[in-house]
Amino acid sequence: MTRDPHRHHVVLAAWREVDAWLASARRDGGLTLEQRVQLRVLQGFLSIKMQPLLDSRSGASFNFLILQFLRRAALTTAMAGIATVALSKAEQLGVSVRFSRPSHHGGADDATRRGHLGLVRAHPELRDLNAALSSSSSSGDAFLLDATHALAASALRVPTFTGGAIRFLVSDIIPKKLAAAESKGDVNAAVDLRLELATLHAREGRLDESLAAAVQLARDRPGDIRPRLAAAALCCLHGRSGTAFEWLKSVPESARYSTTSRFVTTIMMAMPGSSPQHVEEGVDGMVVEVAAAIAEDTLSLKLEEGEWSMLESLEFAVLRRLLRRFVSKRFAAAAYPEFKSWTWTQPPPFSIEGTDFELNHILVQCSQAILAPVLGARPLCGERLREVRAVAERALADAEAEADASAAVVDVNLLLAFLAIRDGHFNEAMQRYMAAVLKDPSDRRAYELAAVLCSITGNAAALEAWLRVKESHCGATGGHDDGRGLQLQALLDELVVATALGFADLTFRDPHRGHVLVAAWREVDAGLAAALRDRDHLTLAERVQIRGLHCILRAKMQPLLDTAATNSGPDKSSQQQSH
Repeated sequence: MTRDPHRHHVVLAAWREVDAWLASARRDGGLTLEQRVQLRVLQGFLSIKMQPLLDSRSGASFNFLILQFLRRAALTTAMAGIATVALSKAEQLGVSVRFSRPSHHGGADDATRRGHLGLVRAHPELRDLNAALSSSSSSGDAFLLDATHALAASALRVPTFTGGAIRFLVSDIIPKKLAAAESKGDVNAAVDLRLELATLHAREGRLDESLAAAVQLARDRPGDIRPRLAAAALCCLHGRSGTAFEWLKSVPESARYSTTSRFVTTIMMAMPGSSPQHVEEGVDGMVVEVAAAIAEDTLSLKLEEGEWSMLESLEFAVLRRLLRRFVSKRFAAAAYPEFKSWTWTQPPPFSIEGTDFELNHILVQCSQAILAPVLGARPLCGERLREVRAVAERALADAEAEADASAAVVDVNLLLAFLAIRDGHFNEAMQRYMAAVLKDPSDRRAYELAAVLCSITGNAAALEAWLRVKESHCGATGGHDDGRGLQLQALLDELVVATALGFADLTFRDPHRGHVLVAAWREVDAGLAAALRDRDHLTLAERVQIRGLHCILRAKMQPLLDTAATNSGPDKSSQQQSH
């Protein structure tokens, strides 16, 4: 019944049932105003998409509409939606936030002209630094990727997995476990730990080093298929698909089904460290297809085991359907057929199970693995971040040598502080903010940023000190503006997102999780708003689709935004005092 020529009849009949149910659900007196708005928007959005089918009653028309509907921008919004649907749980758990009422970023929604990227764009003479930021993970898209990571992690209440968290594992936890395993003669555990270490090095962008370690381990243990699978996965991400397939062919046929999970998870975990310029389209397609299948299975398990309302279940089902259709039409054909037997299968080679916390962590990783290829970007972290930081330090030295470049010195110091925060080095960030203050004591941005960083990391003594210094230098007026205050909200939001990624537990523990949630949403909201203005690359239908999904996401977020605006608890941040 799911095949042509009768499939469209099933679709039409099912739609009539769904439409009737949505109409009756809207009359449910138990729904809040926000829920009724969500339901109305969802029904209107689906009605628009279904109307051509109802008019034409054509199966061919059905296929054409699906192809038109599932485009790149639609998936970006859908994945942001999957993260935001989790806010239903956040609303039930309660989120404490103390930000001033969220607002747009001064009308400058273009990510390359606002926030920390805008600091550098304001100085065309910093050519090398501008070039480094422009070529690093597609610039603004990398910031959007970070914002969706923080939004998903804070909504789902799990730690982020980047920056300081990876460094702690690589430098402390895994070496200790490895030493203990080797002292006990536990060879199997030692191999697993060495491969985990190689995967984390790859996630940080050190693919050459990690691939060399996996290859050496495969040579040292020729009878062990685990290093071969890791080498194959890392070769895929390093632009060496031919070598990867040779590694996979060396694994016995009988072992494929039971070892697929290792190949898949290595690709998923190491993908953020790869370069979009090196990863071939077929590998990107495979990553998206695998991540989408894992996400769908995980969502299904959560729906079966969790306590979700009918409306929440419907939202999940719609987003899951969008994701499945997009992947099947856009990426499944692009994935290399040679790897099909090594990627996700139905049913999966192992059952997805775990606590709610573990399942949420899987969803966050899947969202990143899907969005990165779709955006053609990678997170600004690991080796990429350190390369940009090195260029920024040279730019700072050049600016300091110029007598009339004080504004550039301040702005580059603010950028270097941001990069340090993103990498989990908060003391270094404080030193950069102090350097900016020493260069221009009347510029309030460094005070504001340092105060917020102290506040959300729980450093009360440093917060009080920064507020005192700001008052002594800037007074009650808050210092001079020169138009730079217009970008302050974007700088603050990017700082909070970077802190959440550099300080993993910030998205996991109250009371500061709400700060991350709101700041990350503002960044995602600005990104979606910018996408709606992209008239050169989006059709009218695509803009309508994004606008409909955008409305749903805003409706889901609104209760939390209202809480952020009306929370009566005092906030000692200077940003709150200055408004």
